[in-house]
Amino acid sequence: MTEDGRALHDNGSSGAFVCVVGPSGAGKDSLLSHARAMLQGNDAIVFPRRLVTRASNASEDHDTITQEAFDAGVRDDTFSLHWQAHGLSYALPLSVKHAIEAGKVVVCNVSRAVIPDILERFGRVYVVLITAPPTVIMERLRQRGRETGASIAARMERSKRLSAVLTPDLTIMNTGPVEIGGERLSRFLQRAAERACAATERV
Repeated sequence: MTEDGRALHDNGSSGAFVCVVGPSGAGKDSLLSHARAMLQGNDAIVFPRRLVTRASNASEDHDTITQEAFDAGVRDDTFSLHWQAHGLSYALPLSVKHAIEAGKVVVCNVSRAVIPDILERFGRVYVVLITAPPTVIMERLRQRGRETGASIAARMERSKRLSAVLTPDLTIMNTGPVEIGGERLSRFLQRAAERACAATERV
C-alpha cells in the first residue's frame, strides 16, 4: 500500500519502474539526489542518468546526447524509453530495461506525458508526484533565469493539464527542507524494493 493507503500498480513482474514526475521548479532533482545519497549501497535501487539533447547545468544533472545520436537510437531501438518535451529529446539507456528484468527498482525523473508508454513497456510501475504551490514554482523558475515569463506561464498551464489526469501512488508537497521530502521518497523506494525482492523470490 502507498502512504496514502492506496494499492500500488502491480501486475506480478519482479522489477519496477518508479516515475518521478512533477512541474519544473518543484524540486524533483533535489529530492532524487537526497534519496540517492540516503540509499547509497542499496543495489536493489537504481538511479539511471538520462540522456538529454541539452548541456547539463547546476539544476539538472544528466548526460548530454546530440539530436543526431538520439534519432539514431530511436531508429535502432537502442533505448529503454524515449520522449520529447519542451523542445528537447530525452532517453534512457537499455540498462534500465535490463535492470528491471533483473528484479531491480529503477527510479527516474520523467515527463508525465510518457507515463502511458511506461505502463506498456514495464510491468510494475509506481508514480511519485513532486510538486509545490504555483507561486513557489513560478518564483523558482524565475530564479533559474532560463525562460521568459510567457514560457513559464505555458509550462504552468501544461503542468495543470497533465496533473489533472494523474493518479500518483505518492504525492510530496516540496515546500520544506529537502531532508523531509527526501526521507519520504527514500522510504517509498525502500518499500518498492522490498516488494520487488519478494516477487523475485516467488519466481
